[in-house]
Amino acid sequence: MKFPQIRLLNVATATVVAFLGLGGGAAAAHSATVEAALLEASQAAREVEAKRDGLALSLDRARVASGAASSHLSAEEVSNAIGDLDSTVTRATSAAEIYNIVLEVPEAPFLTRAADVVGVVAAIESTGAQGEGDDADSAPVASASTEASAEATAEPSAEPTVTATGNQLEVSAESALAVANTRKIEASLEATSAVDTSVEEAVSTDVDKQVVADPEVQKVLDGEERNLDAVREATAELERAAAALDKAALEVTRVVDEVAVATDQAVLEEAQGSLDGDVDDARSGLRESKQMLKAVGDDVADPSTVDAAKKARQNLKAAIEEKVDRDDVESLEAHATKVSKAAKKVDAALEDLSTSHKKWVKAENTRIDKKNAKLEKQYEQAKKDAQAAATANFRAAVAANQGGWSGQPTGVTGANGRVVSSEMCSIPFASGHQLHCDAADALAAANAAYRAQTGQNLTLTDSYRSYASQVTTKARKGYLAATPGTSNHGWGMAVDLDAASAAWLTANGADYGWVHPTWARSGGSKPEWWHLEFVAPGVAEAQMPSEPDYLDHVKSSL
Repeated sequence: MKFPQIRLLNVATATVVAFLGLGGGAAAAHSATVEAALLEASQAAREVEAKRDGLALSLDRARVASGAASSHLSAEEVSNAIGDLDSTVTRATSAAEIYNIVLEVPEAPFLTRAADVVGVVAAIESTGAQGEGDDADSAPVASASTEASAEATAEPSAEPTVTATGNQLEVSAESALAVANTRKIEASLEATSAVDTSVEEAVSTDVDKQVVADPEVQKVLDGEERNLDAVREATAELERAAAALDKAALEVTRVVDEVAVATDQAVLEEAQGSLDGDVDDARSGLRESKQMLKAVGDDVADPSTVDAAKKARQNLKAAIEEKVDRDDVESLEAHATKVSKAAKKVDAALEDLSTSHKKWVKAENTRIDKKNAKLEKQYEQAKKDAQAAATANFRAAVAANQGGWSGQPTGVTGANGRVVSSEMCSIPFASGHQLHCDAADALAAANAAYRAQTGQNLTLTDSYRSYASQVTTKARKGYLAATPGTSNHGWGMAVDLDAASAAWLTANGADYGWVHPTWARSGGSKPEWWHLEFVAPGVAEAQMPSEPDYLDHVKSSL
């Protein structure tokens, strides 16, 4: 963009002074002054345009700064700075509005053809080269003061009084020199009128882009306003607008710089906080990994996973302890990335360690299950062997005691009907009935077998009889009941059953130490099909094996 030079104004001013020296009069002086004022106005408009462009750039910077700060508004300093920036931008745009400044920057500046102005000034200077007898309508402006002063010296006369009215002059002096001067002045005024038209056309032609929305100022810039005061007021208004725009741009720039500083500080603090958070998490990871390695120990399927976890942990510790420039965002971010990567490697190594430990737990429990299964099998076989031996012992006892008990049975403490309570047990499947504990256990085993076959329990009608109950029974049953104090029921070794139960126990009772005494059998001395006795106390308890110590499952240490 090429701006008019200040020297052009000086040239124009010098020309006006020279012209006035010719006696051009007030009209010529006023016209030249207006042209100079128009040039000043155009220059002021150019300054407004430049300041407007500067403000536009400042506003662009404000938008960029605001965008950069938008993700950091949680920081109080940034939030406050953005608030200031919003207010400052509002004031800046208001400053343009106050002076009716059109914020859109024109594609091309007005009055760019400076050569045209130079041509106008040159036309004024060139009038001195023409002869004084030339036709006034075609002659250029006569501006050389030497010719006028020479003629005035050659023939002195009274100084004429010149009054300009449009392009005509009235001369009061009567001398021939005065008449000659009048002709020259008329020609000069005509030439000056031509200059006026040329400058006006130059200004009007070049000012084709609007700078201000004020129609009065725009008329001046378009060359339509010829009132000197109006032109000067427009120039002053433009100068005030330029100053206001410049101040607004500087204020926006200042606040933009504050936003940038606050944003940079927020970014730094965020980077510091992010790194500190990563380091804290990493330290927590170090503690957890230490505890995990201690808990797992060597209980892993793959020992290399332990070594890998230890190495990853050492690398993370080294990354944490590495020095970093806390005033440099790039250094902080790079260090945070390094710590994060090292922490992720620890996590991956611990995951592998966990998987390896779980595989070990599964394999170990499989081994334990196999060992326990072997112990169970051995135990069951031992029970079968013991049961077989007990059965053989029961059968041997039954074979040796086919007639049942006569007198106090082996292993019973107390008297008939008065057996010590510690040796007496309730029968699980028959409420209200009691037997000597050995007899009760043997009958329970027999009942389990009976229930497995029939789905029913053995049905008892009588079991242990205390001495008092023997007295009552004797009174009720007569000869069918033994004399009180002599009944086998008084020892807790005999039961009475219903027909089905008695028949099954008679057929199978030998395996459990129970016998149908010969005296109670058909053809015996006192047939009682319902009466059976236990004749193998202590046999089963002595023969049964102890339950093995099974191994417990291992649990994950994690």
